[in-house]
Amino acid sequence: MTTHSAAEFDKIAREYDESRGGTARAEGFAEQLAPLLDPDRVLLDVGIGTGIVAAELVRRGIPTVGVDLAPAMLSLARRRLGAAVAVADAARLPIRSASVAQTVSTWLLHVVPDRAAVFQEVARVLKPGGRYYVIPARGQRPTDEIGVVVNELEDLLDPQRSRQDGPEELAPTAESCGLSYLGPFGQRTKVFEESPEDMAQALSAGLFSGSWTGGAKAAEATESACAKLRALSDPGRPRKREVVDAVLVFERVRDV
Repeated sequence: MTTHSAAEFDKIAREYDESRGGTARAEGFAEQLAPLLDPDRVLLDVGIGTGIVAAELVRRGIPTVGVDLAPAMLSLARRRLGAAVAVADAARLPIRSASVAQTVSTWLLHVVPDRAAVFQEVARVLKPGGRYYVIPARGQRPTDEIGVVVNELEDLLDPQRSRQDGPEELAPTAESCGLSYLGPFGQRTKVFEESPEDMAQALSAGLFSGSWTGGAKAAEATESACAKLRALSDPGRPRKREVVDAVLVFERVRDV
């Protein structure tokens, strides 16, 4: 994450949790992660954000500390986790080498400018055999009528696919940094309701991180996407939508 994107996250800190599914989303992610984690080891949450997922993990017996670059997001995390959080860059972790047994990032790697730097830092702080658990933000993109418009916008604003954070994009980089990709675990299908108008309002409010860079071009493309969403039949009617989340697991190679 850059200081620019951190500032953008700070702008939407109060709306962030609700715009991303609220407590129900956090509970779902915690349920995916908890069976993979060791409750006798402290978990480092890299990009902890508002701490909503970390708080659910703590409720499930996983001791968790975290870092994030956005102060306003962290102020919300402190309400949930107290002094267990700190301001820090994912690419410059203030942690001793080989001192952490398990780390996690939820919806982070699509917004960092240098994934290799993050993977290198995670590999550095992990103990040999330690694991990095990643829940991608993009994952399996919905292809319903709302998804078609949003995916078109995403592709237009990200022609280099730098925001794609599936295993095809992440595994080669992780492995070059000493983290072996073990595969996806804990796959979960989530069904929810959302209308085209809901999505258009979210895009207009700046809640889509893909539009934070690109200036006038991004603003124009986002406005066009909103118009397309509102042109769909009965745009105020909620549609059933489906996304599939999985936890990507990376392990620090023992001889690094």
